[in-house]
Amino acid sequence: MGTDPSYLKVTVNGKRASIVGVNDDILYAIVPARADTGVVALYVGKGDNTKLLVDSSKVFRYQFSENVSTIAGQVGESTVTDGSYSEATFRRPWSLAHDKDGVIYEIDEGRGTDKNGYFRCLSNNNVETLIADNNSGFESPTAMAFNLNQDTLYMTHMYNHDNCDASHVGLIALSRTDGFLTPVPLIKTDNLEFMKFTGIAVNPVNGDVIFSNNYDGKLYRYEPTVLSKQNAYTELRTVDNKSNAEMRLVFSKDGKYLYEIMKSLHCIYRTTYDPVTRSLGPTDELVAGVPGSSGYQNGIGSAAMFNTPSAGDFDEDGYLYIADSGNHCIRRINCLTKEVTLYAGQPGVSGYKDGFPLEALFNSPTGLTVLDDQSIIVADKNNSLIRKIVVE
Repeated sequence: MGTDPSYLKVTVNGKRASIVGVNDDILYAIVPARADTGVVALYVGKGDNTKLLVDSSKVFRYQFSENVSTIAGQVGESTVTDGSYSEATFRRPWSLAHDKDGVIYEIDEGRGTDKNGYFRCLSNNNVETLIADNNSGFESPTAMAFNLNQDTLYMTHMYNHDNCDASHVGLIALSRTDGFLTPVPLIKTDNLEFMKFTGIAVNPVNGDVIFSNNYDGKLYRYEPTVLSKQNAYTELRTVDNKSNAEMRLVFSKDGKYLYEIMKSLHCIYRTTYDPVTRSLGPTDELVAGVPGSSGYQNGIGSAAMFNTPSAGDFDEDGYLYIADSGNHCIRRINCLTKEVTLYAGQPGVSGYKDGFPLEALFNSPTGLTVLDDQSIIVADKNNSLIRKIVVE
């Protein structure tokens, strides 16, 4: 084997480190980001012939660089102004998504015909409004998700008022072809009670589009292959038999679990999803929180408590981050152990402060997305800001 690095593997606390050089009895490797505290191990060989050669007795302690910063907006300035990140203003930033190029897409909450919902783009130190029009289905946009090719952005809409000209649109599509400027109605109805879509997620394996309805607490699958039929969707089932349940949705990275963030019930469920048969599991498993009870508590499973959890996303290690809006903080869930911990903010304390994550202050964080570099972008609604959390 000699000094051939292809026969060597180094891990730090179980995370693989990139080997950059081998010289006699010295090996150089780059510590993986966010390796946390654990042992350093060296493996030699390939495939079934791989053997553990060195397992350090000393614990490696990773020195994190942690920070919460403000990307865009002006504190408490609840108007809508485009421009540079420092000049731009937001009115109740509500939902977030991002593409593979790191471009951030944001929804300003809309409530009522005199408060349009805004769809905006953050890129290259510039905030640009792409759509601001009740008549295009933006009276009350709620959540969004890209398809697998990222050429289409799906968006749910919670309809509230009969005098909106959006023709009771619950699900729309925006295309990258025209810069996401033209909403295309996918699901429409004259039944105002039915049209309260709040959550949406795209399966990362087969591209299935799953959305939720606040009115009946059900999950549905949009059927885009039925090109000639508007309102092409399949009813799946009600989440834990709960009607009138507002939720947000996110798939695990392997597409095998759909996580249901129950905003109005203060808890997180999950159900299995088979990308091959396109079927949900028969039941919902409680991951964390106490259904129907709000509060703040770290712990495992039902020992933890949330207050209006409003969005979630996964990092590359499988941790689920939650914007715990009513507690003014960001929580992290280990989905294997169901342990809930505090990640950023001061529980129950609203305000504005950048800096070390556990000293930072938020005011009703509502949207959240994890970028490819693993930094977390937060829509800090009542501060009218877009914030960033970096741990590296």
